[in-house]
Amino acid sequence: MGGLHLGPAMGGVLTTLACSVILVGCAVPQPGATGRTLVVDNRAANAADDNRGTVAEPLRTIQAGADRAQPGDTVLVKAGIYRETVVPPRGGTASDRAITYLAAPGEPVSIRGSERITTWVDRGAGIWCVELETAFFKGYNPFARPVAGKWLHRVGGYRLGDVYCDGEALRQTLKPADLRSTPNTWYVDPRFGYRNKSDFPADRRYPNGMVTIQANFGDVDPNRRLTEINARAACFFPAKAGLKFLVIDGFDIRHAAPQWADIYTLEKGAIGTRYGYGWTIRNCTITNSRNIGISMGVTDEVPFPEVLNEGGGNIPPMETLGHHVIRNNVIRRCGQAGIYGCYGAAGSVLEGNVITETNYRSEWFGSNQAAIKILFPIDVVIRNNVLTGVPGVRTNAKGIWLDWGAQNARVTGNLLCDFGRSRGLFLEVNFGPIVVDGNILVRCEVAVESNGVVFANNLFHDCSFRFWSNPGRTTPYYRPHSTIRAGKASVTLDHIRVWNNIVSGGGGFGAAQVVREGADPAGIESDHNAFLNGARGFPREGRGSIALPGAAAVSLEQHEGAWTLRMDLPEALLLGKHAPVTSKRVGRIPLAAMGAEHPDGAPLDITADYFGRRIDPGSVRPGPIQAIRKGANTFVVWPR
Repeated sequence: MGGLHLGPAMGGVLTTLACSVILVGCAVPQPGATGRTLVVDNRAANAADDNRGTVAEPLRTIQAGADRAQPGDTVLVKAGIYRETVVPPRGGTASDRAITYLAAPGEPVSIRGSERITTWVDRGAGIWCVELETAFFKGYNPFARPVAGKWLHRVGGYRLGDVYCDGEALRQTLKPADLRSTPNTWYVDPRFGYRNKSDFPADRRYPNGMVTIQANFGDVDPNRRLTEINARAACFFPAKAGLKFLVIDGFDIRHAAPQWADIYTLEKGAIGTRYGYGWTIRNCTITNSRNIGISMGVTDEVPFPEVLNEGGGNIPPMETLGHHVIRNNVIRRCGQAGIYGCYGAAGSVLEGNVITETNYRSEWFGSNQAAIKILFPIDVVIRNNVLTGVPGVRTNAKGIWLDWGAQNARVTGNLLCDFGRSRGLFLEVNFGPIVVDGNILVRCEVAVESNGVVFANNLFHDCSFRFWSNPGRTTPYYRPHSTIRAGKASVTLDHIRVWNNIVSGGGGFGAAQVVREGADPAGIESDHNAFLNGARGFPREGRGSIALPGAAAVSLEQHEGAWTLRMDLPEALLLGKHAPVTSKRVGRIPLAAMGAEHPDGAPLDITADYFGRRIDPGSVRPGPIQAIRKGANTFVVWPR
């Protein structure tokens, strides 16, 4: 395997972001706090999977530790590159009897879905070739498998495989001529391999059982560099659904090649919970998953119904799945989604994550493509994350996309920028309550096709808005804090509340076609908002709102991993009297039959701003930051 080489993706901006994430804070668990510590060290000369699993006699693979680990045990993994898929056979029995997989603190530990290739043959003009037996891939050949599945709208001839040189992905080209003319590309013959997701007819088998990959490395000798290719679908994924109380902490995860997640078949990711219950995934860096970084998606055991309108009617009981904590991870360059969940995310908390460059090469496009995409997010909290698009690239990947059955979901304290028309926030066919509070959104579209949404104390700068109903589409709503379907209905934009926000530029709510397709805006109540830089309120905007003339400088800048918000605010913005947003003020949401609540059922009152500082009920200011003042304001909004 050679010496440890984490490559450029672990340096520069990514290292800065990772340090920023750790500042959000959770203590590193102590190995063996309630059980044994099993040590894995594949660089030790005497490492072997039949060892005792001690410092003196370490195991060679993480899988060997997984096979032995019992509730309360810790699998402590020492520095190294581990080219394997970890398949945990069991979970813990309680939160204090979890099975923990821990990268040794302070040591670089990488689990990869790739294999290193050192047998490239020089064909001249920068082109190199390698021939591999199909057996090399052990039953899963990403270079033979097209990106395929339902809800894909544009894919071309892209395969699940990829080629990496010193940590950077080359780009697949679909024509031999483009390979010759374009460095940092690779090519496989499209006549061979699977025809679609599962069909592999005889006339598409590889000649002599050999797979040929060609790559243009420019003036680089790939045999003298760390050159890797995808070889596995996942890096950490159980073979059966329902494992409970697993902790994955501190790993560098790379080069997984899971198939496109389309809600109808088993949805894998670089890490996947396979439903499960009570997992904690924290302090990890996940890079270059061909589709999903972290998956809480559907399984073979309980798949999504084939009849689309029956979706959401067979979610397993609330107390048997979800309730995961996904915290303080850096997730970048995933083709479909950074964090994804269909059914399996119920009751989960996603916080302190940095998710960037989803579908950064814009190779394929389909539904379910976003930094965070959750279907049926019941009692889900998404807070204090940083999500960024790719400026200048139409990736079609959204920021946060809550789709179908979002009930008692909260989106709070997040920073989203540069998603443009791809949409920074999309709320699709939900009945709420959905509370969107204390967020900073810059250069994003916000799309609302839902009932029961509360927008409170956000900053929208250079954002556009779309609100619409869909009377021809019926989707489910649920009994409070459960996965039991209470009925189905169509979205009407009922009970939308827009309070205490700052809206700067982008036209605001007064732009043409904000309320679209003949939707009735009577259910939208908008008041006590501040409009800057030409933004306007709804036609029926409340009297507590204010539209300020002239220009007010607002900017969001990034430098060395830190994000700085600058606002030059007129005094008039601070003079309004604004009421705090409380569960009582929000009221009871129709159909959902509940108010704004915490997952434990307690009333949800918005009592803190973006930085967690108390909101004074007698002196509420619009926007996400209560410390704003007249004139120049400068806030480092990440890291906090």
